[in-house]
Amino acid sequence: MSGDVGSASGGVCGRWAAQVSTDPLGRLAHCASLKSMTSFSGIPTELSDAVAYELDALEYLRTTLHGHVEAPVGRTSLVLGDLTPDGELRRSVDMQVTPNASGKAVRSALDRLRPLAFSGAFKLQDMIVEWILRANGVLDWPFSKKLAAYDKLFVTGTLIEPPIFEARPLLARAFWKLYKFFVPFRGSVVHSGGVTLERDGTVSIARGPILLRFTPSEQASYMRAMCLISKVMSGQVRGDPFLEHLIEADLLELQKYHGQAGLVVRHARIAALVVYVPPSHVVTATPLAVNIDFDQLRGTMEKTYPVGPDGRLYFSASVVVDDETREAIWELPIEAVPNGVVTLREGDFHYDQFLRTSLKTPAS
Repeated sequence: MSGDVGSASGGVCGRWAAQVSTDPLGRLAHCASLKSMTSFSGIPTELSDAVAYELDALEYLRTTLHGHVEAPVGRTSLVLGDLTPDGELRRSVDMQVTPNASGKAVRSALDRLRPLAFSGAFKLQDMIVEWILRANGVLDWPFSKKLAAYDKLFVTGTLIEPPIFEARPLLARAFWKLYKFFVPFRGSVVHSGGVTLERDGTVSIARGPILLRFTPSEQASYMRAMCLISKVMSGQVRGDPFLEHLIEADLLELQKYHGQAGLVVRHARIAALVVYVPPSHVVTATPLAVNIDFDQLRGTMEKTYPVGPDGRLYFSASVVVDDETREAIWELPIEAVPNGVVTLREGDFHYDQFLRTSLKTPAS
């Protein structure tokens, strides 16, 4: 593949990247405008159909062997203005525990499938590669020709990629470099033997004098990254910052193989927050308006679910206003939770899409 260009996704946009963006994840608005006349033409359902078998198997393996669940780690509820003696918002926390339904014998049997899981994850990545290249007019599928086709498209700045890769060029670069690195090792697994499963779950793959020792944590990251990328690109899940940072964390775990610099997030968590607004904190009743300090709420959530300096916490927020005649709830998904002090008001088109109200039946 071609030489690295830092945080660039390649070609024209790659050359602009160093000049127009300081965002370490490369959200390049200029790239979007430069490529506005073209858009990725891959059909999500075609990818979904192609990866169905491998994705289903890997989803089961990563959940059973590695406990992967992209679900909230907990639910926190609080009442605005209800403070502890030290000035903190008083909160109730319900931690979510995901039971592991698989028995020891099942896990032991699945452990022996780790080499096949690596091969399956690579196959998943390979099908994503072919889907992207096909949308760029490439129909030659030997590995050498796929790599050469990518190089040509990348160097000439004509590669059109799915939205998540256009928005996150560093993820795209790590993905393609990882693919290039693993191509010969996948061949060793399928054709040449030389595969050993060590007692700690490490998969050792020999390719001539080179030995790849793929640890259990690296296997987990590879499986999850490929599963999430395929699910987002195929439209099976809606991409959001939490999933993007999970992918980034997994690719960072694999950095010694792809060598892409600039990835910084090592882990990501998601949680749920319910905020009850008492009458004393309602600004106006008609139209309903409440002031919310989302920075304060974010600080409370980060204390409840710590992630450290190299982690990211995301949370959804349900803002509940309940009076004698009706209940109003703003259900804000993680990407809509704002910063600072924000007034949520009926009639505000920014937030009305998340608002639902219901009248109460008068007591007889």
